Amino acid sequence: MCVIICIALFIVAPAGAFTADSLNITVAANGDATASFRFTLDGVIENAIPLSLLQDQLVKGLATSSDPPQVISFDKSEATLLLKNFAVTNDVPTGTEYRTAPMDFKKAQIALENSAVSTVISADFSPKIISVTFPDGYSSQLTGSSVLPSITHTVIDPTKAAASAMNASATGALEINSSPEIVRVYIDGTYAGESPGPFTGIMPGGHEVMLEADGYLTLTKTVMVNASETTTLSEVLDAAATPTRKANAPDAGAVFFAVALAGCGVAARRRK
Repeated sequence: MCVIICIALFIVAPAGAFTADSLNITVAANGDATASFRFTLDGVIENAIPLSLLQDQLVKGLATSSDPPQVISFDKSEATLLLKNFAVTNDVPTGTEYRTAPMDFKKAQIALENSAVSTVISADFSPKIISVTFPDGYSSQLTGSSVLPSITHTVIDPTKAAASAMNASATGALEINSSPEIVRVYIDGTYAGESPGPFTGIMPGGHEVMLEADGYLTLTKTVMVNASETTTLSEVLDAAATPTRKANAPDAGAVFFAVALAGCGVAARRRK
């Protein structure tokens, strides 16, 4: 009898509406999130539509992973759900990076439109205001959107950030100024690139720097590099000398003439 009355009520009563007012998502440190979804029921559906039906459609619309949302509480104006694995977490040098899952609120709307009560309900599942709050208190807000895009945010860990800054400042750099301007640079026997630099990430201390260029003599220097500083090395490479003959050594022309003269003497003796 109750079912018949509800059906009759749907037939004779004016259509009602479901309107999404706001969605506030709070992300936990492990990537799970708690979602508070506030909505308004107007007209006949406020008292006639089963809350279980709305709950089912809302769960479908807010699903962001293989784990369906878990309903914590649900009434005629607000639903609170647990969204498992809402954000993917990654360790980064300065803290933890969170990348949230996207949401498409049209999914819940389509599901409701395909249900048995679609003729008496008009639904708008797109919240007027959406906010996503991360563990450090940072909040991102959208208004009037039917889609919540993926949001990436890094929660800074002071200890990690300090260690990262310390590691960055623990090394030094080397700037090469040379003539010729472009030379091949080797640091401690390893090719580092061509000058000018800078060549960064060098541990403090003494390093053997070798400079090479075609047509020039190789130059090797020991350079001291200090943490958080750029050491400048300015050098002029000497041109490679061309081969020279030793003093008093006959040149090629003289040798050729002597050989030719000796050959003529041998030929003259044979004719005699």
